[in-house]
Amino acid sequence: MASWINTVVLCILWSSILFGCDGQVLQKPSIYYLHVISDIRFRFATTLVTSKIANPANTSQEVRFDVTLPDEAFISDFQMEIGGKIYPGEVNEKKVAQKRYDEAKKKGQSAGQVKQKETNRFSVEVNVGAKEKVVFNLTYQELLKRKRGSYEHVIFINPQQIVKDFQIYVSIQESRDITSVRVPPLRDYLVQNLAVEDSLTDNALAVINRPNKQSAQVTYSPSETDQRQQSSQGISGRFVVEYDIDRKTDAGDVLVVDGYFVHFFAPSDMREIPKDVLLILDVSRSMYGTKVAQMKQAVLGILSDLHEGDRFNILRFSDQVYFYSESPVMADRKSIAKAKRFVNKMSTLWGTNINLGMLEGIDFFNKADNTTERAQVIFFLTDGEPTSGETRAEIILENVRSKNSKVFPVYSLAFGRSADYEFVKKVAAQNNGLSRKIYEDSDATLQIKGFYDEVSAAVLKDVTFKYLDNGSSVQNLTEISFPSYFSGSEIVVAGKIEDNNVRLFDLSVEGLGSNGAVELSLSADVNDQSYPELIKPGDYVKITEKIWAYLTIKQLLQRSVAETETEVKERLKEQALELSLKYKFVTPLTSMVVVKPQKKDVPDLKTDEKTNENSKSQSSFAPPSPNRGGTGSSYGGGAGGDPHFMVRVRGLEYPVCFDLHAESGDVLRLLSDRETGLFINAGIIPSFKLDSHQRMKTFMGEIVILYETHVLKVTPNKILYDGAELFWSDGQPYNFNDLVIEIVTIRGCRVIRVDFGNNVQITIKRTIASVNMAVDYLNLYIENEAGLSNSSDGILGQFLHRFVFVEEKGRDKKNRTVGELLIRDNGAATNRFQSILVERPEEITGIQELCWKTHTLLTKTDKRVRHFFIKDIMQL
Repeated sequence: MASWINTVVLCILWSSILFGCDGQVLQKPSIYYLHVISDIRFRFATTLVTSKIANPANTSQEVRFDVTLPDEAFISDFQMEIGGKIYPGEVNEKKVAQKRYDEAKKKGQSAGQVKQKETNRFSVEVNVGAKEKVVFNLTYQELLKRKRGSYEHVIFINPQQIVKDFQIYVSIQESRDITSVRVPPLRDYLVQNLAVEDSLTDNALAVINRPNKQSAQVTYSPSETDQRQQSSQGISGRFVVEYDIDRKTDAGDVLVVDGYFVHFFAPSDMREIPKDVLLILDVSRSMYGTKVAQMKQAVLGILSDLHEGDRFNILRFSDQVYFYSESPVMADRKSIAKAKRFVNKMSTLWGTNINLGMLEGIDFFNKADNTTERAQVIFFLTDGEPTSGETRAEIILENVRSKNSKVFPVYSLAFGRSADYEFVKKVAAQNNGLSRKIYEDSDATLQIKGFYDEVSAAVLKDVTFKYLDNGSSVQNLTEISFPSYFSGSEIVVAGKIEDNNVRLFDLSVEGLGSNGAVELSLSADVNDQSYPELIKPGDYVKITEKIWAYLTIKQLLQRSVAETETEVKERLKEQALELSLKYKFVTPLTSMVVVKPQKKDVPDLKTDEKTNENSKSQSSFAPPSPNRGGTGSSYGGGAGGDPHFMVRVRGLEYPVCFDLHAESGDVLRLLSDRETGLFINAGIIPSFKLDSHQRMKTFMGEIVILYETHVLKVTPNKILYDGAELFWSDGQPYNFNDLVIEIVTIRGCRVIRVDFGNNVQITIKRTIASVNMAVDYLNLYIENEAGLSNSSDGILGQFLHRFVFVEEKGRDKKNRTVGELLIRDNGAATNRFQSILVERPEEITGIQELCWKTHTLLTKTDKRVRHFFIKDIMQL
């Protein structure tokens, strides 16, 4: 998964010592922690890479990471953590993201960028500050494809150094019993989508655990010694987990959650359909030597796999075309042996006339007899660009489309680095096929043969999926028609159920098999909410919607490659871009940027409030100062023990702070937003300490977040999400689809960050009992409120989208700035508070900060706040 290649901008590189442009020695940044966690739920894999890197130099260094991902993966999140604070990435259209990143670099800020570089390589560029430790959290998602009878989950490893703390953990949960799990030895780094011949050996360092029949866990933790045994540069290769599940000859499985469904179709024990195979092979001069030898070995293997009843032919092309036979050859022992002798004698010729080779090959299939009951496979391999005959790519593509009126599937291979892969992709996409890039400097024979194996064993053709009679109850379907279903593969279809009253989800799959028409049907209970063992209910939330979005984006991009009309192509790209931005995927159309804000001057920490004698209030509705203290740049609010509050307000340079006296057992409404379905309530506990007025000090001892149908309960001792227990000691994020819960340490205190995936982020800080305070308690802060509606209410919510400003009244006897705080709603002042500008600690970080503090202590009898006291902590 992660190929971390450190490339530092330097003047001189000598004997592993780095020199800066001023001649000073620069110590190379080092990766001291690399953890990879993959969570696979129903073939949908979410992989988190956490890499901790230290820059020991006295100057900042620009570092570029090249990240290799599986071909089908989209990056969905990238976070940078510096000094205990997390800076989340934001997905934008590529040009917008590049502009943000460039502006941050000009300002000298630490910034990271994630963008798709080519088919399966992404770049992450980061400016690492002097003496800083940076933590990168990179998350990507993919829908695992079933190939040759199993799912393969691939993680790319290439840190190019020994890593002190290195671990991979893969958790698998499936809908049916898992029949096999294995981890083969590390495979070649470049070669993908290939089952190499290592079936008799396993990775000795990988540990497999099976909690139950439908789940599996894999752990891989090579020590520093283990890493050195492979290379002084550490471990490099592809870590692969292979597994499959129990199968029958049926219509598959359907998962329905929150109105979206995903249908997995992979029947077993079906006979192969007799096939016609045409191999169109480039034998131009550029194939001379190793490449033609590798191609010959692959073709020999393909011929060996032909069954009785199959037919085949071979077309060689250079500047001319040469058929092995004038008509399809029936496969048997003698004909295959004769064809192998022909292949062994093949030699390279001159130019590359792709246009002629493709047209002659398709015309051969057009003229062949008895093709209706057979599956057709055109296997096209080239290592370069057209150099003979028609050389214009668009004309060749148009000619092939026109000739291929029967839409025979063309499976295309780009062999070697000089091959025009974009052209090869279009040939396949426009002719119902698939494409693959073959690396000549690896075992190309196995790569070619592996790709052929994936697409040659059709057991159904002309496959069509039908749902609820294809009526209006089902919308936004992904592709439902496929030319073939291949043995050992899987077809996945997703869509949205518009009719909320549907109870039984009926579907059928139709196609042509070896013995004629085939129909498989299934009726699924939409209301079946049973969860397999070890699965938290929250893990299902929006998983079907995410898979639907993933498939839809993939298919829109594929259709845009195949599309010839410019207007239609742009419309497809716009649709893919819209979904990429909505679901926060880094695709060929988007990029993700994370920026660390500029450092600011922070006042010395004090233990008590201190007046600011020279400060002045800001005029109403002016933009906030970029240099103010506190956490982040949002206008959220904080709530802490005693309980006191600090709220950032639009129009004010400084936040508003106030104390609200509550008694033990009271429940406070901190936030309510019925439009987004988010409610936050806090339960009050006693501190067993008296204040200066001999009243019991109270704190927030429990916080409950109610979001849509989900419940997060937090106390200093326990965290529950939908009844499943999380732990304050956990170091890895919990991904509940769009909702992410992270538990980190800030200034020695454990902090929960909750990202709802809709521009709303909440932080909860735990403070442990001490000599001065006998109880554990909680603080809460709204880090990002942009996604909350204008109707938000609550002790914190009342400020978020209302007009608030201060009218300065002068100074009091202690020379403190005095003002009147006005809260306006629809133009009228709904609340007024006398305020004084003071300095007090911000709730999460503890940093001293100026704020407008209300002059009087608010209580539950005050009509301005009494409706924020509610009866039940679970109250909506």
